[in-house]
Amino acid sequence: MRNKSLLIGTLVLGLGALALLNLKPQDTADSGPKSPLVASEILTQPKSLTLKANGKSTTVEKAADGTWVVKEKFNLPVDVENRLRPLVIALQKAENLGVLTSNPKRLEKLGLTDSSLSMTGENGKVFAAEIGKPTDDGAGLSMRLQGETSAIRTSFNGYLEADPTNWMDSVLFNGKPEDIKAISFTWADGQQSFARPEKGKPFGGKEGPTVEDIVNALAIMRASDAAAKGDKEAAAAFAKFWTVKLELFDGATVTAVFAKGPASAPNEQPKLFTRVSHSDPKHVSNVMGAKAEFLSQPWLSEQLPASLAEFKRRVSPPAENPGQPGAPQLGNFQGLSLPGGNAPVLTPPPAK
Repeated sequence: MRNKSLLIGTLVLGLGALALLNLKPQDTADSGPKSPLVASEILTQPKSLTLKANGKSTTVEKAADGTWVVKEKFNLPVDVENRLRPLVIALQKAENLGVLTSNPKRLEKLGLTDSSLSMTGENGKVFAAEIGKPTDDGAGLSMRLQGETSAIRTSFNGYLEADPTNWMDSVLFNGKPEDIKAISFTWADGQQSFARPEKGKPFGGKEGPTVEDIVNALAIMRASDAAAKGDKEAAAAFAKFWTVKLELFDGATVTAVFAKGPASAPNEQPKLFTRVSHSDPKHVSNVMGAKAEFLSQPWLSEQLPASLAEFKRRVSPPAENPGQPGAPQLGNFQGLSLPGGNAPVLTPPPAK
């Protein structure tokens, strides 16, 4: 009896061990000790970073003056706060959790050739890896380090953005509506200027609400994309332009020149090219303007009147006539004059 109980117990333990083996992720091998994914000496003093994903590629580099620039976008400034810093922090936290698999069939399923990341430190050392799908245990993305044949498990979960446009710092001017003292427009068909009576007060006159809307739209000017200096499409667009000048309460002035180009596709807004300059020669808008032509966000095209006539229509829109032209207006019989003198006007009989 005792031997029978011992046999049953052994069988139960064996089945339990088998169940644990079946629950273990199939692409997870025994991992060794954890280690940083990227050496700290590279992360603390990076020099360049290259990302490839979704068929696009971006390289950002540290310029001689210490600023980061996007190589594929005419060396325009990098959006450090929203792109570079979050990626570096994610890499600093990431760990190498050991070998995942070296099986060629499993490696193929990980999609390791779809994305890659390469970072070079100022000391010349390089971290490079192909990046694949998340591991079954949810720890992070799978990777294959440069020169290795096996994939590793990592705790890296950073977002890989490889579109150069999304890496550039798109802000051409960043202000507050209440800091704008005056605004002046120069169109092909005329000019208009408006000023606040004092800081904290709205623009006056019947044009005030329209001017306030325009000032709110121009307080922060962002680019949606950039084109090369001398771009033919931009040059053709700027053959016809209009200018908006902002005067700030601190004495600075910002000048924005706008021009419309053809739409990229049917049923889309025309392209809106923008050149922004600042009275301070060292302002970032002047630095960026020397490198590229910029396109504004499409919605801004609807906010800005491209002519004095359009501006006046916005201030005083034409009255709507609910009736059809020439149609008699029922209920308005008093004072009706008929041909042949003041003949009496027949009124409808009272309803029964």
